[in-house]
This record gives sequence, C-alpha cells and structure tokens, in this order.
Amino acid sequence: MPNSIKSNSHDVPVTSPAEVRHLLGPLNDDAVTQILRVGPSFGELEIAALFAQGEGDRVDRMGHKLTGRAAQVYEILSREEADAEDLTPRA
Repeated sequence: MPNSIKSNSHDVPVTSPAEVRHLLGPLNDDAVTQILRVGPSFGELEIAALFAQGEGDRVDRMGHKLTGRAAQVYEILSREEADAEDLTPRA
C-alpha cells in the first residue's frame, strides 16, 4: 500500500485577495496587497486574525507564538485598524 502524504490546509499559502478577505473580512486593497507580499499560509493568517481580535492570550496557551509571517500580518492588520479608527468621526 503506497504511503500517501496528506497536505494540511493550514500550510497552504494564501494566494488571492479573495482568500485574504474570506479569512480576515473587509480590508482595503493596500492592506490585502501587503498581506499577499508577506506570503502567509492559511494557518498563519488565522493566527494573526485571532491576535487582531484580541485572542492572543488564548492562542499563547495553545502553544502558538506570534512570530514570522503571522506577526507581519498582525502588524498590517493593526495598522489597518488604527487607520480606520482615525477616520471614524467622533461625537
């Protein structure tokens, strides 16, 4: 029986704006382009999204540190959020 290697979908690179937006929600084109340049996998994008949503402590307890491409994506998401807050009118 031949050994078959199963690919983990978390290791598959994200290659399109639609994939980025599917996982992260609405983002401006510049942020999506920056994220695609980083070249994250689906798993790295999911980890960055969890941190951006304030779930960092839970992810840390599961043993996933925010490093590498996930950290780079998180920085892009953080800048995107800060830019959106700057544009929100204050009452």
